[in-house]
Amino acid sequence: MPINYVLLENNLTSDPSDYMAAVQATRTAETDDIIARIIQQGSTVVKADILSVLEDYHTAIENMVLEGVNVNTPLANYSGSIKGVFNGPTDMFDPGRHQVVATTNPGKRFRRAVREHAQAVKGEALKPKPNPVEYTDVNSGERNSVLTPNGMGRLVGHRLKFDPAAAAQGLFFQAESGAATQAAMVGRNKPGELMFMVPALAAGDYTLEVRTVMRGSEDVRTGALEATLTVA
Repeated sequence: MPINYVLLENNLTSDPSDYMAAVQATRTAETDDIIARIIQQGSTVVKADILSVLEDYHTAIENMVLEGVNVNTPLANYSGSIKGVFNGPTDMFDPGRHQVVATTNPGKRFRRAVREHAQAVKGEALKPKPNPVEYTDVNSGERNSVLTPNGMGRLVGHRLKFDPAAAAQGLFFQAESGAATQAAMVGRNKPGELMFMVPALAAGDYTLEVRTVMRGSEDVRTGALEATLTVA
C-alpha cells in the first residue's frame, strides 16, 4: 500500500502559496499485527514463540541502553541522552533539574527501504474537527453505552474544547428522531476532556456530538462519538 499524504498551508513561511505535505496513516499497528504479518509472510513459527522472542529482543535492547550502550539495529538505533542545564563543569546530575530520556533514530536498512521503495499518493486534505473517543457514565461506571439523566458524564478525546458563550457550540445529545438536547452544565472544558451533567433525557438511543470552532476558522465543526449511548 502507498503512503498517503495531504497538502496543508505552511504557516512557518510568509508565502501564502507555500504548502507542506502531511502523511495520513491508514491505521496503527501493534505487536499482534506485526506477529500476524510475520506468520502471513510464511513463517512456520507459532505466535507464542514469536511473542516470546520479540519480548526477549525488546528487553535486551532496554537493558543495554540502561547500561549506557548505543544499540544499532537495521531498523532503529537506540540510546539515552540527558536533558537539562548544568551550572558549570563541576555541577552534578540532579533529578530535579535533569532527566535521562530515550533517543531513537531510524537505522540504515529502514532509511534505505523507505527511500527506495515508498510510494506517495496525494489525498484530499480534511478539515480538523472534534474527535470524541470515549464516554464514561460516572454514575454507573459504564463506558460508551449507558446514559444516566441528570448524572455526571465524562468525555475524552481530541479538540473537544468549545466556547460556552456561543449557543451553537457545546455538547449535544442527538436522538433518533433528530432532536438535539444540549448539555447546559459543563464543569471541565478542556481540549482532551469534558466533564458535564447529562440533561434530563427521555428513554432511547442517542448520539453524542461535540460542536466547536477550530482555531483559525469561523465555521462550527461537529465530531460525533462512534458509540450509541442509551437511556434505559
